[in-house]
Amino acid sequence: MKKILIIAKLSLLENSRKQIFHVLCLLMLTVIAGSTLLSIFTEGTKLKILKDLCMTSILFGGAALAIALGSTAIPNDVEQRTLQPIAARPISRAQYVAGKFLGTFITVAMGVLGMALVFAALIYAYQQSFDTFLPMATLFALLEVAIIAAIATSLSTVASPAVTALVSFLIYICGSIKIGYFGGLIERTTSLVAKIFYSGIFHVLPNLECFNLKTALVHNDVIPAGYLIQVALYGLCYTALVLFLGTLYFSRKEI
Repeated sequence: MKKILIIAKLSLLENSRKQIFHVLCLLMLTVIAGSTLLSIFTEGTKLKILKDLCMTSILFGGAALAIALGSTAIPNDVEQRTLQPIAARPISRAQYVAGKFLGTFITVAMGVLGMALVFAALIYAYQQSFDTFLPMATLFALLEVAIIAAIATSLSTVASPAVTALVSFLIYICGSIKIGYFGGLIERTTSLVAKIFYSGIFHVLPNLECFNLKTALVHNDVIPAGYLIQVALYGLCYTALVLFLGTLYFSRKEI
């Protein structure tokens, strides 16, 4: 674990210096701060639109950061020949991939938590109280970020940064509409071959919709604790599986 943390720390320092990290964080913070211009609406409607817009910014900003940083972490080390000195040390490739993922996740988590703090301050300014459900919504947004970061990190062991970013973004989009689109597609199709094909895609894609608690945050809905526990376990298991597959390939790859 100590070796993983060392790689994660180096990855964190490297990611925090990248311009894409600062640009995306600044852009999302600008959108969240810009939501204060909703003065044309009534108080109740304004607060709901504020929560919807800010939570959307956090979810999309976290995903964009995870894709941008995760898709370049390992390829950059390979291109710059910085991986060879690391590989010469008593560090396994599994520890290296896990460290790169952890460094990427911590970097993105810092950006997401910064957005969430600004969001919380805006909510307090509007209703003079903190929304107690916001930390839970942020936590599940971080679980979604972990899955996307794991996918981008694992794909980066196979493809170039551009291809990795594109495929990761497509997976993010498809995972976000998995239940609504692919679920309905399976029910409507009559061809057995097409049904098997769509079912295969449906089960392989991550269900990112379940990590989006924006509706519950906006409408103050109560979510059963059992459901939240199942979603959390699903997110952790899916992240671990994706990292295992990426490590399995990278351990056999010629550097």
